[in-house]
Amino acid sequence: RVLFRSSAGAEDFSDLDFPVDRRSSYQSSTHRWVDLSGEFRGTRVYLEVYRHPQPDLIGILSPRKLTLADIGATEDALGDIDSRQDPSAFVEFEGKRWQWESSREIHYFENDLGNGEGLYRWLFREPGGSRLLCVEKWEDEPFEIRIARRLNPPDVTIYPAAKGA
Repeated sequence: RVLFRSSAGAEDFSDLDFPVDRRSSYQSSTHRWVDLSGEFRGTRVYLEVYRHPQPDLIGILSPRKLTLADIGATEDALGDIDSRQDPSAFVEFEGKRWQWESSREIHYFENDLGNGEGLYRWLFREPGGSRLLCVEKWEDEPFEIRIARRLNPPDVTIYPAAKGA
């Protein structure tokens, strides 16, 4: 077990502290990254830690869940965006054009075990901000859309838990 801390990392910009009680991973092509999660203020939060192709930290820290209608998208439109891989593509949310950043098939390995469960993910970046719309489609499940945030690595600390904790 470890303790995660991010200065001003919570949605209200207060410090975010939570004990990590799950460690899983994702993989796309030859890239694998870590997913740490735990409870913060009664909500499960997630931190994705990327090392390649460049270091990156993405936190899904808000309990808010959105629908395709909330972001002005349809399944067909997302499929079209993915097939074109067009950096000028966008969705509209909160009166802003959120730019397409990536879309790809990935595999999720709960507790870093097994063959992985497949899903498809689209990321859209808020103009001039650190927030992302994370759109996921798991097999035989409805779309899941969450607001994520890029975190500043110097503001993040991961502490080993005290022995016996």
